[in-house]
Amino acid sequence: MSSGKSLSYTVDIATDSTFATVNFTAVTDSLQLTVTDDSLKIKTHYYARVKANATSTQPESNYLRTSSYFQITGLQLFWAVRDNELKENSVVLRFVPTTGLSSIVLSHKDASDSTISLSATDVNAGLKSITGLLAATSYTANLYLGTRNVGTITFTTLAKTNYSIILNPSDDLASTIAAASNNAIIGLNPGTYSITTLATFITQKTITLKSTSGNPTDTKVNIKELDLEGTGAGLILSGLEIDGTSGGASYIVNLIGSQATNASAAIFTTISIDNCTIHGAANCLVRGDRGTTANTQQIGTITINNSLIYDIGSNGSSSYYLFNFTKLQFTAINITKSTLYNCGPGLVIASTVLTGTPPSVTIDHTTLNGWGGAAKYLLLDANTNPVNFTLKNSIFANSPKSGTVVAAALRSSGSGATTSIANCNYFGLLSALSGGTSLTFPTTVSMSSNQSVNLGWTSTTTDFTLPAISTLRAAADDGKSIGDPRWTY
Repeated sequence: MSSGKSLSYTVDIATDSTFATVNFTAVTDSLQLTVTDDSLKIKTHYYARVKANATSTQPESNYLRTSSYFQITGLQLFWAVRDNELKENSVVLRFVPTTGLSSIVLSHKDASDSTISLSATDVNAGLKSITGLLAATSYTANLYLGTRNVGTITFTTLAKTNYSIILNPSDDLASTIAAASNNAIIGLNPGTYSITTLATFITQKTITLKSTSGNPTDTKVNIKELDLEGTGAGLILSGLEIDGTSGGASYIVNLIGSQATNASAAIFTTISIDNCTIHGAANCLVRGDRGTTANTQQIGTITINNSLIYDIGSNGSSSYYLFNFTKLQFTAINITKSTLYNCGPGLVIASTVLTGTPPSVTIDHTTLNGWGGAAKYLLLDANTNPVNFTLKNSIFANSPKSGTVVAAALRSSGSGATTSIANCNYFGLLSALSGGTSLTFPTTVSMSSNQSVNLGWTSTTTDFTLPAISTLRAAADDGKSIGDPRWTY
């Protein structure tokens, strides 16, 4: 009916399907119409209807209506909140520096909205630090360019920490740990603490060492060794720099049955490392090979999140893996949003066949660089122990670090075990520095959506910032960047 005619159309848009109130209307002679957030609100449900307008020879048509709502999502100039920048009473909000950004509107359900103006300095830096927030509270932040919403993000502040005791650097940390009760939370005010003379024993109790600032750059603990001793022993580290250099540390955490008999039976609770910087041990991060036989000593989940771990183990000669669990029964090792470099000849060894539910190792959004050697397996040596291994959304590169050889990328042949590497980028993985061949993965490893983009890192690189334009910035399973997020913005 439109052949040879010059028709125009009226488009109406409303927030309700009855169109009692029309929020936007336009006339077009095209078969499509583009409407932007200059005319419509973002994140608002709208309905549309269209009619052909009357001509000199025919009346207007009936309306054709959308059967369901639509919405404009709007721009998203906010970056995700960094774990270490979210506190009990404050947050740092980061965004893409954009000329004209004017304010952030912060809201939560129990108070009226507050508008926070952005200065030119804030805009150029691409961040705004906001203080005076309520602990354990969910907030929504909206970013504005004038009256235009160009970003929305939600976050929940941390719960208030109820410290058992708070120390200053002049206080005796060693005696405080010795006297602490089970589940004690020891707060450390900024400064440097030293427990380097003797190994520090945490005996049949789980304690937390946590900086009151939440900032590992201003609160440091120099150690000789942290020993978890006996059933019930566990350790949580948060917001600290742990340095074993001056104390000549062999291990950061050492699991023992007792001081009298390291090999005696023990069931440890957990090891959790969050928002920490840990470095300076000759052998390994966690030693768990003291038990007389497999299963003599056991532990639950070991968690590392949002942490920097480096300079642990001698890549050329050390016989230890970063996690040296030759006989320890463990539930899981979870490493997320972290960076590990110059860390021993191998990552995880769990090579003795254990009983019970097979353990798991999961590494997600992590950057690993410059390790391998001493004829060890680079990522995992499970041998015939059924360990479920998952490496995803991560970048790993450059082996071996020294002149010795790498046995292989990994070894795992336990019955029923699953091994997968997905949405990762890897490069520079060789069996030896001189005359070496590229490491390959066994056919039993599930490989999917991986890349081999050489980022120009060497074994001594310590800055792993991704190029501004890189396929790796959209290579994760959620369409975002891979590797430790701290290197993306």
